[in-house]
Formats: sequence, C-alpha cells, structure tokens
Amino acid sequence: MGDKDISIIWGNLVTVGCSWKTSRVTKCDSSDTTTSQVVDLVFTLDKTPPNPTISQTPKAGSVWFLSSNGEPELASTEAFGSPEAFQFLLDCLRATQSTVNRVIRLIIPLRRGTIVRSDIIPLRLKDAAGIEQVASFSKPLQFFPGEAVNLDTVSLPELFSNSAGGILLQHMPATGGAALYESIVPVAFEAEYENKMSMSWITPTPATRQRLVLVGCSYRDPSSGAWTTYACDAARALGIDLVIIEKPGCWIERSEYSSWYEGLLLAGPWWSNSPGDDMADHIVELVRSYGKPVDGIVAFLEPFLATVSRAAQKLGLPCQPAKSYEVATDKHQLGLFEGHRPFRGSTAEEALNFASKENLEYPLILKPCLGLNSEGVVRVDSPAEIQSAVEMIQKTFFKSFTMEKYCDGPEVDVNIVLQDGEILFCEISDDFPKSGDRINTEIPTSQRNFLETYLVYPSALPSAELETLQKGISATIRRLGFSSGIMHVEARVDRSSVEYRSIGGILDLQPNDKAATDPPAPWVLEINPRPPGLTASRIIESVYGIDYFGVALSLAVEDKVRVKALSRPFLNGAQHTGVMTLIPAEFEESCEGIFDSDDVCEELFVRRPDLARNINRHGCLAKRGQRIPHPSSGANTFVAYFNVFSNSRKEALEIAAEVKKEVRYSIR
Repeated sequence: MGDKDISIIWGNLVTVGCSWKTSRVTKCDSSDTTTSQVVDLVFTLDKTPPNPTISQTPKAGSVWFLSSNGEPELASTEAFGSPEAFQFLLDCLRATQSTVNRVIRLIIPLRRGTIVRSDIIPLRLKDAAGIEQVASFSKPLQFFPGEAVNLDTVSLPELFSNSAGGILLQHMPATGGAALYESIVPVAFEAEYENKMSMSWITPTPATRQRLVLVGCSYRDPSSGAWTTYACDAARALGIDLVIIEKPGCWIERSEYSSWYEGLLLAGPWWSNSPGDDMADHIVELVRSYGKPVDGIVAFLEPFLATVSRAAQKLGLPCQPAKSYEVATDKHQLGLFEGHRPFRGSTAEEALNFASKENLEYPLILKPCLGLNSEGVVRVDSPAEIQSAVEMIQKTFFKSFTMEKYCDGPEVDVNIVLQDGEILFCEISDDFPKSGDRINTEIPTSQRNFLETYLVYPSALPSAELETLQKGISATIRRLGFSSGIMHVEARVDRSSVEYRSIGGILDLQPNDKAATDPPAPWVLEINPRPPGLTASRIIESVYGIDYFGVALSLAVEDKVRVKALSRPFLNGAQHTGVMTLIPAEFEESCEGIFDSDDVCEELFVRRPDLARNINRHGCLAKRGQRIPHPSSGANTFVAYFNVFSNSRKEALEIAAEVKKEVRYSIR
C-alpha cells in the first residue's frame, strides 16, 4: 500500500507535509445511496527550512506546493476549483500549524449527476462526532462526472477541485509508523459518516435553475428567529430563484436582504391577513406583471394558503386543493371534520349559552379559529373563566373562536412529508406541558398560556401509540384531500397509557394507572400544511438530517426526485435526543415590558461553558429596547431558544432544565 507525499509552503514560510494513500477507498456503497471516493489527507507540520526559491517570494500569505516534477507552484483559487475549497485549505493549514498534525477528508461522488443541494455535505455532517469543520466546495446544481481519481498521479489542486466537500477532523495525536492512518481516523467517525451520508445526494436527472414565488414573509425579522431565513438559505442551495410578494414596509425591503431574492413585488391595499375574495386575482396579476416564467408559487403562512392555492390554479402551477387548506387551517372546521363537536362564536355570552345548552363538561379549550403559534389558546375550568378567555382571544389577529373538549393526554408534534399520497418521512416529538395545562398550580393565572416549553425529539411514547398517531393522522390528511406537502400536525393522545410526572425533579412521560376501556387514539388539535414554525425546523435538521424548507421548496416546484432524496433521514434514525428549550418572557404586568438585556445566549455561555457543550443551536429572539407583550396577552413572548442534545434523554432533559434555570434577562 503506497503513499503519496508532497510539501506545502504557506504564509510565513511554514512547511506542511501532505500525504495520502494511493489505494482507492469508497464509502456508502449501496444501490440507493451515492457512493463516494474518500481521500484522507494527513497534514504534518515540518520544521525543515523551506525551499529557498520559495522563500524569496514577496507575497505574504501565499500557498505553494511542489508539483510532480519537484518545482514549486503557486496555488490559486482557480486551480482548487472554488473559493470555498481554497479557503478550506487555508483553514486546515492554520489548524496544522497550531496542532502539528491533522487529518482532512475529501469527498468525491462516484455517481454521475447533479448535487441535490450545494450544502448537503455540511447539512448532514456538521453535528457528527469527531468533526471540527466541514465545508462544501459545490455550487448549486453542480454537475459531477462520477469518476474516481487516480491517486498515484493526481495533484493536490486536482483532488480539491474534484471533491464536493471536505472535513477537518478533530485533532488526535498521531502514534506514527504504519499505524498513522488507522490511529487518526477514528472508527466512531467512520460509522458516523456511513450513517449520515447514506442517501442519494447526487441525482442522475439533469437540473436547471427554477423560479418560485413566495407569498408572504415571516412576521418577525431574521434577528428574531424568522423562518424566512431558512427558506431563503434553502432556495440558494437548491438553485431556486425566489420572487417574493409582500406588503410595503416589511423588513424584507431593507437593503441588507436584497441578495435573498431575485425580485420583490410589493402588494397593494388588497393585502390582508384575512384575505378577501379578490386577493388570489391580485396575486395572479402581480405574478404575470413580473414578465418571467415561474415554476411554482408557495406560502408558509396559514391565512394565505388557500388563497395562494387558488392563485396557483389560475396560473397553471402545482397546487393542492384550496378547500383542503380551508378546512385544515380553520380550527372550527377541522374540529367538525374530526368529530369533536366544537362550538364557534365571537362573544362570551354565546359560549356560555352553548356550554349550558349542551351540558358540556369542564375543562374546555377556547382558541382562535384562525390563529398562529398557539397565541390566544386558553383552558377554562368553569363558566366563570370564559369571559376572560374570550377577552384574551379578542387581542389576537382573529376575533372568532372555537370551543371544544379539553383533551388531557400527552401532546405531540407530528411532521409528515407526503408526496403523491406516499409518506416519505414522519417524525413525532413530545410537546411538554404548558402553563395553560395547569400541572403547576403555582403559575399565576395571568401567565398561563399554551406557548411551548420543551419540544423533545424523538418522542418517548409507547411504540403502539406512535404507530396509532402516524396511521390515524396520515389518514386524516388524505381524507382532507392532500396528496403532497409537509404537514405540521399538533395533536394529543386520548386515553394514553402514559402521563407527565416529575421523578427526581425531572418531568417526563411515565406509565399511568388509568384503566381505559377504549384504546389510545389521536386527538388532532390543528393541521398546518407547512413546515413547523419558529425555529423548530433547525432541531429536526440536527436530529434527523432533514431540512423541511428544502423539501417544501422542492415540493412547490414539483421536483420529485429531490423531494425524495432530501426526505431521507440518517440511516440509523434520530442521532440523539434533542430538546428545543424555549425561554419565555416572565415579568409583572406593572412593568413597561421593555427588554433590558444584551444577548442572553452569549451571556450564558460565558458564565456556564459546561452547558454550551451540549447546545448545538441557539438564538436570542429579543433585542435591548424591544417591547415584549405580557404573557397575559396570549402573544408569543419567547426571548431565546437553545437546542440541547445528548445521547441520553434523561441527561438532555436535565441539561435543558438547567439551561432554563440559568438564563438571565431583565425586563423593565
């Protein structure tokens, strides 16, 4: 088994030896995945004085390497194939200078075709054990010939230019001798690589740039955890040009976001969160006025889904039935569809009369018919509480509400990727009890709501109940008339065999002693035909390797091959337990509600670096000087989020509880 050795001269005359095995190594070699040739480079700091010819160069920070004939050659971005590849080389050289030796893996696809999205390698590998840095060298829609390189004759720049991406492994001291390679490429990392890259990330079908109209941006700007950030990032990686329709004055108009889209079309006075009958016609007119062909149109805000479906139909673009969206997004219509016998009204008097007439048993749940982010959802335990509940709902966008039985079973989020009636992916997470569930009676009434506390992936429900949820909810989605889409469903398990109890100070699902005559069944709360909101899509990417916004955009332009490829989770399923830990604003009603802190995440990491080790994504959602609604308003009042991870569910929950306890902020 031979090695090839070259020398690299960098910066202030630093010499780095680079070697690789000349035997071919392939990974993920199965019929339904993209087989890749991997080349592991060993960088070793060499303290030998460099070639005097090179030492005379005046160009500081340059990189030289010895060519096959022994002559020094100046490295260039062009020779390495892309600026990203050359920058990655520089990063690896810096790492070698500080730690003496490093291992770099280059990935060369052995399937002829187009990369499924340009950032697929870091998307799948960035949370893998043993990795310090991962980079993509690929452009959107880049074509790869699918040919292995000859490691005896290939040059270093050619290796990089043929690769789709690279990995810098964490530093491990080399033992030297014949065991050098074996000792510094850990077996655990090889297992991680196979687990995460076992997918079809090169598609054989040719691909061209497509144009997609996005109707409506997130209400919050990117600094506050806006999902539009994730949608635009996915579009860029997929080679999709976005044309955005929004009302004047939206944050997307600001110059710093102009690179996020190809075109911005400003709506007229017809734009409304409660769309009028003519809004679809106005959208059609605006799209046609753009003057360029479009391949799809999509919205991710519930109020616009049915309207955009009608516009798509008029434009001859892919869509799901508008009626399906109308029923799914109206909580009263959905309750009727599911047989919950709900009531619809707009005043407390109407609700009280209905509850009395129908002899309803308390507790009941009241919520806006067309709501967002669980805002305005209230549990009432007696007729005396209905008036204040209706007053809270009246503070939201939408005034009419629905009232139905309160199901006390454990709550879950069920996310399903559906294409042509087939479930490509389904995952279920535990949505922990909220203050509105009244498990903790010490929480003041004014601060009780149904905003999320912890979302834990994957669910710990019994396997039979998980299967019941998937089957029952997927059947509901199909009965509604949907054949394709991402469905974010919030539900509870009626008559579940488990309940939330605290053991050792940690709340989690535990077996209950309730004797149920009927088996557990799904109790659907709401169906949102779009990716999960807030920052929830990020933790799913971490746990399963799937970016829902990339899938959703591909569905919108009917790129079925990419939808299927991007919906494939890690080979071994969930890679760890992930806990999305949401930090709500808690303050007295007498306060102004002005956020008076800096970045609470960074402050926590400085003070508690031990907690930071188990947090892979985070964000401060409030800025100093920002006015925060009081929890009694029913509005979304999160100030930060942390995605905690661990191989142990118990440890993940313990760390999440500690994070929530340790976060500090001030509201005046």
